[in-house]
Amino acid sequence: MKKTIIWVILALISGAILGKLTFDKYEKIDSTNVISYNKNLYGLSLGEYKSLDDMQKKIKDFDRYVYIKYEDNYKAYIAFSKTEDNINKLKKIYDKKNTKTTIDKVEIDNEEFIQNLNEYEKLLDVTDDENSLIIIENQILACYDEVVVKDE
Repeated sequence: MKKTIIWVILALISGAILGKLTFDKYEKIDSTNVISYNKNLYGLSLGEYKSLDDMQKKIKDFDRYVYIKYEDNYKAYIAFSKTEDNINKLKKIYDKKNTKTTIDKVEIDNEEFIQNLNEYEKLLDVTDDENSLIIIENQILACYDEVVVKDE
């Protein structure tokens, strides 16, 4: 019985020492961020406008859009995507409705929005239904309003 207790205590002590050595070794390792967020997106633009009032008058038919101010001009966007395939799907929908749109490269520097967009992209990838695509894109624009606009 005494031998068993001695062996158990010896095993516990050696396990604690080996554990301490192992964890100390990992604390000294320099780590880098594994996930990088690509800030470059595709935006489906309705056009560029000189003033905010002018833009709002011309795109009043759209329930949801966002705009980004570039120097003295405003650009209105009705869709964002990380992939060219998905933005082209959305462009085709608006082309059928005779809405003139252009695809622009947009840089958005907000990691939370990019993370959310990555999740929405999974949905955009698997559907071709026009109504579903519009609903998903409205959610993306709502996310943009909630995450990016509120931070400005």
